Amino acid sequence: MSRKRSLMRSLTAVFVLTGILAGCGGNNNAGSGDATTPPSGSAATTAPAATAAEVQKVNFSIVSARPGDEAFYKEQMDIFMKANPEVKVTVIANPTEQYNNALQLSFAANEGPDIFFIEGGQPQARTVYDNKWVEPLDSYIDDAFVARFPEGAFSRTSQTRVNGEVIGIPVRDPRFDKVRPLYYNKTILEQYGYSEPPKTHSEFVEAATKITKEGKGQVYGFAMMGKAPAVFGLSVSGLGSGLEGGVIGYEGNTIINLKTGQFSSKSATPVVEILRQLNAQKIVAPGWENWDTAQMHQQFAAGRVAMFIGAAWQAEEIRKLNEGMDMGIAAAPVPDAGRNGYRDTPTIAEPRYAMSSQSKSKEAAWKVLDFLGSVEFERANYEYAKELVLMPAAMEGIAMSADMEQIVKVMDETIRMAPAVNTNNQNYDQFSKSISDAMPKPKIQEVFLKAVVSNEDPVPLAEDYDAKANKVIDEQIKIANDGGIEFSRDDLKYPDWNPMENYIIE
Repeated sequence: MSRKRSLMRSLTAVFVLTGILAGCGGNNNAGSGDATTPPSGSAATTAPAATAAEVQKVNFSIVSARPGDEAFYKEQMDIFMKANPEVKVTVIANPTEQYNNALQLSFAANEGPDIFFIEGGQPQARTVYDNKWVEPLDSYIDDAFVARFPEGAFSRTSQTRVNGEVIGIPVRDPRFDKVRPLYYNKTILEQYGYSEPPKTHSEFVEAATKITKEGKGQVYGFAMMGKAPAVFGLSVSGLGSGLEGGVIGYEGNTIINLKTGQFSSKSATPVVEILRQLNAQKIVAPGWENWDTAQMHQQFAAGRVAMFIGAAWQAEEIRKLNEGMDMGIAAAPVPDAGRNGYRDTPTIAEPRYAMSSQSKSKEAAWKVLDFLGSVEFERANYEYAKELVLMPAAMEGIAMSADMEQIVKVMDETIRMAPAVNTNNQNYDQFSKSISDAMPKPKIQEVFLKAVVSNEDPVPLAEDYDAKANKVIDEQIKIANDGGIEFSRDDLKYPDWNPMENYIIE
């Protein structure tokens, strides 16, 4: 395996170039052309006029995570249909929390959409593949299409592939979803004597404690976004990204040390202990256990919370509440002894838009996917969602906000490419769900949350969980082997990987 060439470096260079172009007077419409102009070089450019009898219907199932998502996709499909009158696209929107269930029901009824979102990362990508819902795209994709994307987007280790087959078209830079920055109110920090955000765990604890104690109930030094394990995990992964090198999955329920191949939740306990002590000493804003992300945004935008650890998309939501807020975005603090690892991402691209195996209009569905994989669409997506897209060319010349510039800087500082659990042996995918289902209950993020809320020492809890989890992994590997699946513990080990560098397979 070769890990010498860094694809991330090329993306970083483009982000720097984007900032330079923005500083030279670029505007949000620069180079975008007429909204009705189809993408050059795509199937959309050569469509002949069609009669009503020839119109092919395509249902497109999307996730509506924001109030404007459905309207955005309908607008984009209108642009597509003007250039492709032989295709009629109907957008079907479902909220995030209902989406995967609605998708499952539609396929179970043999009424699956022609095109759909893969929502839920690699686990959901595996699900749609194993359930035979997805149509592999290898026969549709050609060299010209691949050339639109950064090198490696469809490589054999890219998560756009399952079992070697391309199952979806990517859109977002996966690092945008992975980054866990420290959001801070510059005005509050300066008011309490801090000219810059904390860089180490000790500095973080000291600043949060000082602000809360001197704030006397008017302002709190730190807050978390509620007791849902998924959002609680953001604080753990943000503060924990610099902990023991080689450990992946601090935000989820599969915390694996890929140097040893062992489940290793104990490695996260220094951060859980920090959160436990801050909560026990009433440094954390009261009531956080009952908040959701919207309430966190409101408290922060109103100046009642000085710091929190969150996700990149939250910057835009906070600006909607307080556009003029003096907000800073920085790398989350690292251990006092220095950084030993990074927030991990195992792929340069993740599948987002997929074709249904049940579609009766596959050629028309591909035309829509070809449009969704165009520079023009990614540019429109970037301008609308304010989320970094995968194609650097789609962002060139567009003025990047100060918040986005800070987020890109934090991405570059805190994220490195890492092996995935299945990089050595993709047979893992055939029984990974069995491992997840058999893990001890409550799962580890719930155990950590209980330690913080109930003021319990997290170390013995993690040690006990690790012993049980490693037993589960061994048992499930044996069951898989007995069923003819070749896999061993050694396949979970990457002893030569340097966690301080990007892991790239040529």
